[in-house]
Amino acid sequence: MSKKILVAVAWPYVNGDIHLGHLAGYLLPADIFARYQRLCGNDVLMVSGSDCHGTPITVEADKKRLSPAEVVEEYHQKDLELFKAIKLDYNLYTKTTTENHKRVVQEIFLDLLKAGYIVKDTMQQYYSAEDQAFLPDRYVEGTCPHCQAKEQRSDQCESCGRWLKDGELINPYSKLTKNKVALKATEHYFLDLASLVPQLQKFVSESKGRWRDWVYKETDGWLKEGLQKRAITRDMDWAIDLPIDEIMKLEPEKQLKDFQGKKIYVWFEAVVGYLSAPQEWVTLDAAKSGIIWKKNPGQSDKWQNWWLNPESEHYYFMGQDNLVFHTLMWPAQLIGSGRGYILPHNVFVNKFMNYDGKKFSKSRNWTIDSMKMVKKYGVDATRYYIAANLPENKEGNFTWEGFVAAVNNELVANLGNFVNRTLKFFEVNFYGELIAENTARLPEIKIESSKAFTESGELIEKGSFVAALEVIMRYAAFANKYFNDQQIWTVIKKDRKQAEKIMFDLLNIIYDLAIIICPFLPESATRIATMLGICENLEEIDRNHWQSETLQQFKLQQPVEILIQKLDAKVVLQEKED
Repeated sequence: MSKKILVAVAWPYVNGDIHLGHLAGYLLPADIFARYQRLCGNDVLMVSGSDCHGTPITVEADKKRLSPAEVVEEYHQKDLELFKAIKLDYNLYTKTTTENHKRVVQEIFLDLLKAGYIVKDTMQQYYSAEDQAFLPDRYVEGTCPHCQAKEQRSDQCESCGRWLKDGELINPYSKLTKNKVALKATEHYFLDLASLVPQLQKFVSESKGRWRDWVYKETDGWLKEGLQKRAITRDMDWAIDLPIDEIMKLEPEKQLKDFQGKKIYVWFEAVVGYLSAPQEWVTLDAAKSGIIWKKNPGQSDKWQNWWLNPESEHYYFMGQDNLVFHTLMWPAQLIGSGRGYILPHNVFVNKFMNYDGKKFSKSRNWTIDSMKMVKKYGVDATRYYIAANLPENKEGNFTWEGFVAAVNNELVANLGNFVNRTLKFFEVNFYGELIAENTARLPEIKIESSKAFTESGELIEKGSFVAALEVIMRYAAFANKYFNDQQIWTVIKKDRKQAEKIMFDLLNIIYDLAIIICPFLPESATRIATMLGICENLEEIDRNHWQSETLQQFKLQQPVEILIQKLDAKVVLQEKED
């Protein structure tokens, strides 16, 4: 029986291009996991969208002298093109500017307000006397009081990850004018996290042993330090409106004295996209412009089957700077809503991927154009190197030398070599056709095949994608060794029947590989399947394809082509100079 699996991918800000650090941090791992779960026959819903509100957007809009909506549209379209190019298999990729998202955000807000988990309080917010306006957090910079890092925003230090309380920032100034700013009292709504601590402690303790150890320890550390009230509204323009009409129907103590300029803060509303996106997905019956939409045959048409079904499992993917929002903040919102929504089963948080030892930075021109890389060097070459170096438990490092070595010495020399020489031998010596009815695989091959599926699947289930890929590549190495040991090129001259048996085993190993590499290398998997004419639907709900199966006949449908091209090291290493 299939399971309902929600793959919830962090919503990227549309204030700049997606670089390889984002792909390694959460985008590629989520896609690997979703593809694997579909191959297992589960009903998978992979959702995300562009995070369109908040000051990162308005800061970029100010720089470009555009409206926030224009900036959103520019980068949203770029992201859609990249995701399609690198083959991220979303069921829905949308935006946080939809009416559907606004409705669900306001619904969650009202649930928490009515239940007493949202409270009023006064906060000190940075105020620019020059502009006569309150400044959002990202418009205020200064020095972190904990690690002394400069140019940090007023709510969170990107260097050490600490939240900053009102007034903690040293020497605060306006990011736009560089003038000093001062704190001024203003009334806002707060999420009363302290009142939800018992439920959060239970949720986190039950996740021990399931989450990555460092993710659990960091989350537990936040709980032990103590959770405080956190503002969920701000004085700003580009954000989701408060549901003022509904608030005014509640008792006076739940109403602000002045709603002028108050909006729902982006950190509170963006995560609600994991709940709003499935509700949008079920209302669509065809793809429309400006989104990615996909529905497989047999998928449920009720979003509640993922969100209110105790048998469903939710898996979240994000970078380490979003850890606390997904392990504590979002669960607090779900628990406090009182609607019985499913809590995260696992939260796969990755550390940062650096570029040649330094953090990716668009502003410092220390970045890699993801689209350019995919188009120039190929989808699977890019996916392979990133997947083999995912920063699951420690920071990763991208180097052009490492990229060349991984593609040429591992992907081409191992997987590509086996597939190419086997299919070429099949094409030349068997005329691309073989029927071997009621023939069983050699026991040693059956054992290795079964082990490859089982071990890699178990590792993917727990988010150990690097180790899973290593298992798959070991199976490809076993296949190469089998080809060499059997010396089919010699056997065929003396005993064609025996050569047929060897070829039968080799082709079935290729069939195994076409399945097992699919989550990591979807383009190569499709090319193998197309050449061999085995383009069956691998995403059937209730049909498990993640297992060793034996085909009895093979027929090439097109001439054999090189699966993966070797990289020219001189060309690739020139990237360091450009």
